[in-house]
Amino acid sequence: MLRGSIVVWVLLLLGLALGQDTRVVNILDPSTAYNREVTRLLIWVSVFAALIFIVVTGALTYTVIKFRRRGNEQGEPPQFHGNDRLEIIWTVIPTVIVVIIFGLTAQSMIANARFPAGAMTVKVTGYQFWWDYEYQDLGIRTSNELILPVNKPVIVEMTSEDVIHSWWPASLVGKQDAIPGITTRLHFTPEKEGTYYGQCAELCGASHSRMRFRVIVVSQEQFDRFVEGVKAFQPPAPADPTLARGQQLFNQQCAACHTVQGTASASNRVGPDLSNFGNRTTVGAGLWENTDTYLIPWIKNSPGVKPGSKMPAFPQLSDEDARAIAAYVKSLKIEGLDFEGLPQF
Repeated sequence: MLRGSIVVWVLLLLGLALGQDTRVVNILDPSTAYNREVTRLLIWVSVFAALIFIVVTGALTYTVIKFRRRGNEQGEPPQFHGNDRLEIIWTVIPTVIVVIIFGLTAQSMIANARFPAGAMTVKVTGYQFWWDYEYQDLGIRTSNELILPVNKPVIVEMTSEDVIHSWWPASLVGKQDAIPGITTRLHFTPEKEGTYYGQCAELCGASHSRMRFRVIVVSQEQFDRFVEGVKAFQPPAPADPTLARGQQLFNQQCAACHTVQGTASASNRVGPDLSNFGNRTTVGAGLWENTDTYLIPWIKNSPGVKPGSKMPAFPQLSDEDARAIAAYVKSLKIEGLDFEGLPQF
């Protein structure tokens, strides 16, 4: 009983802790046509499952009660062959149910597979363990946080540069594998502004569970400002000695792998694009809030806080050096854009 009580209290405390999180991950969120189709199909399947459960459980209960042993039986009970009509009925009914569910499933799959006209195309590339985004129609690039306009159809074209990943923003659309050398596609239309939680859904290595991302859905006006800001982005001149030191250290230690638009030294694609890093809400591919508390340890020892990370550790950096780099990369931002206050999904 003591063990049982401990388990109950642990589960209760865990539930209370999770209840403090404002993010709601819901594969049945009705804010997209895809999820509405999934919800409709689930309702039908649930109704059939409930009916089957009631009929089977009811028949079993009736049989157990009616033919239970009463203690006054003499010899064997009456023997009989069975009921051919009943056997045909309980074969035909499940067959009809399966055919109906098949038809409903095919209808939903066809509806969700129909690509919309006039959609924006985004190329998603998976890496161990982060995501890269290219807006092919707009000629811009970002990483780990995908910015989209509300009520605008988007086609996501996925591939991978190493192993199989799976891109899944649960409250927006279903999962889709990102496979090396192959392009897979899905589409959706976000109908509600907010920040949507995403997760790699294919086991891909030591930090598979830490390969996260965000889809940030904003108004068309704010999205247009984002696009214009990315296209015209130039890194600001360091305004104080800390930023100047951070820029110098970044060029020495980080520019070989990362891109910062408007610079000659940082134009590489080995790691995420950092051109608008200061506007991002998370660090470490969606793992932590974009604050110095998490960013500085990430800069100093990425593999130590995220196993399997390809970003090397920099043990030669002092805390002050890492703080200067953090200040510099957080200064790389498009002014006037703030995604912190959006609802979490």
